[in-house]
Amino acid sequence: MNLRNFDLNLLVIVDVVLSELSVTQAAKRLNLSQPSVSQAMARAREVFGDDLLVREGSTMRLTPAARRIAPQLKEFCTAAVNVLSAPVFDPRTAQLQFTICANDLTEMLVLPPVIAAIDRLAPGCRVSVKVPPPHLIDATIDLAIIGASAPEGPFLSRDIFEEHFLMLARPGHPQTGQPLTAEGYAGLQHVLVSPTGQGNTGPVDKALERLGLTRRVALNVTRFTTLPSIIASTDFVAAVPSRFAQRPEVQALCNVWPLPFDSPRFTMKMVWHEKHDADPANQWLRSLL
Repeated sequence: MNLRNFDLNLLVIVDVVLSELSVTQAAKRLNLSQPSVSQAMARAREVFGDDLLVREGSTMRLTPAARRIAPQLKEFCTAAVNVLSAPVFDPRTAQLQFTICANDLTEMLVLPPVIAAIDRLAPGCRVSVKVPPPHLIDATIDLAIIGASAPEGPFLSRDIFEEHFLMLARPGHPQTGQPLTAEGYAGLQHVLVSPTGQGNTGPVDKALERLGLTRRVALNVTRFTTLPSIIASTDFVAAVPSRFAQRPEVQALCNVWPLPFDSPRFTMKMVWHEKHDADPANQWLRSLL
């Protein structure tokens, strides 16, 4: 049989009639007139070549053919409803893995309350955090949290918060006991955090360039977590996001100073592949941020 030439609504009506054992009750359940349901059953008898439903005394009973097809009809109609229904994500019962792209700074500043919420609200889900470079963010990642522009391609983004930079120096650093100028700042030895290990400049360098200044980057590191210990044991300084500078474990080792010029600002964003945009689980994850 060619389904393109078949009215699948007929199967829905037959399923309800066989369940109710009554044309009248089926019509009420389907919100159709009784003659409409009777006509549909007449067509069904022609299609299946069987009476399907016959009277036995004061009751109706299924024919052997109807008993055979009834479970298949029920399964077909249930599957059709599931296909046509909007997908639903119930965090209480979900069994999923969320893959989030984040560097160590984001892990410290953004992810702890998000992971705590997932653990509390979606106990069957787990989180995997990866640190691929931005050009490797793809559809396998549910959400990326970055401080740069969204990568080119089929990606969507939403701003989370705006950031600016503060300076870290060790207590007793010889240059922090006196007013520091932009020229004096540029002349210090600097540490640059580059998660990929390949960066040589950052937003602070661009701000200095507009002032006609260049700083000397004496050390590149890939993680923020090692930075306070390095700063505390050297005369190096570092420009870091303000939320990191304000953490108690950072201030226990370092002094925090404003930059002696207007700090550049950047926006932390969450980025996701357009493939995930309408996915209820991904929407729920984004809502946590």
